[in-house]
Amino acid sequence: MVKYIKHIILAVYGIICLYPFVWMVGTSLKTTQDALANPQSPFPQGAPQWSVFADVWTKLNFSKYFFNSVLVSVVVIVGVVLIYTMMAFSFSKFRYKGKHFVYYTFIALLLVPGVTTMIPLYINMTNLGLANTYTGIILPMINGAAPFAIFLFTSYFRTIPHEMYESAVLDGCGNFKIYYRIYLPLALPAIGTIAILNFIGSWNNVLWPMIIVNSNDMFTLPMGLMYLDSASFKKWNELMAGALITLMPILIAFPFLQKTYIKGMTVGSVKM
Repeated sequence: MVKYIKHIILAVYGIICLYPFVWMVGTSLKTTQDALANPQSPFPQGAPQWSVFADVWTKLNFSKYFFNSVLVSVVVIVGVVLIYTMMAFSFSKFRYKGKHFVYYTFIALLLVPGVTTMIPLYINMTNLGLANTYTGIILPMINGAAPFAIFLFTSYFRTIPHEMYESAVLDGCGNFKIYYRIYLPLALPAIGTIAILNFIGSWNNVLWPMIIVNSNDMFTLPMGLMYLDSASFKKWNELMAGALITLMPILIAFPFLQKTYIKGMTVGSVKM
């Protein structure tokens, strides 16, 4: 009996959590008049207006925003994985002066709120001439991912038996070849975890792009959505269609990668 009550409570909670998403989808399929006249209803009164998505995609330049978001997210993921797996490999397998100091300095940065670095970041990017550029958007995102990525990758590499590294050295492999032929493939669960976290973070990031970007052509999807929301007369159907376009890549990607994400979090996060 208790088991059924738990299931009922969870089902009700799930429906409550799902309702805002259903309302967003339903409102995106309404006409502008229907969205204003029946805001409480999650379903369109007439035929679904699929043309709303086409209007948002083309007329409101969401295709350009989508391209910008994809470019930023892909480069951030590739940069984070390549840079911080190499650093983690160094921290986990080599001995040199200052290694522990550098490593724990990065770990300490986990305690620093990212918002506190916005002003110096903006000054640096502006002085370097990187304001309103893809590089200016991407580099701080890669830098901001460093503490947790280094922690997870280093922890994961330390779970791999050191005898494997020694055997590869005896076989004549150089350090870089050991890294990309042995350790990188074995770290796929941790890479998947970091990739998912940074994809979601860079895709949804609106604060930093809003600070460093001032050209409409450089807007990412969340910025385009904010611009749409700031209109004096809000067309709720277009706003919800834009929100759904922004949300869809995450909804599609995460279910396929959730097992890799969970495995990377549980196997990589070990006590050191």
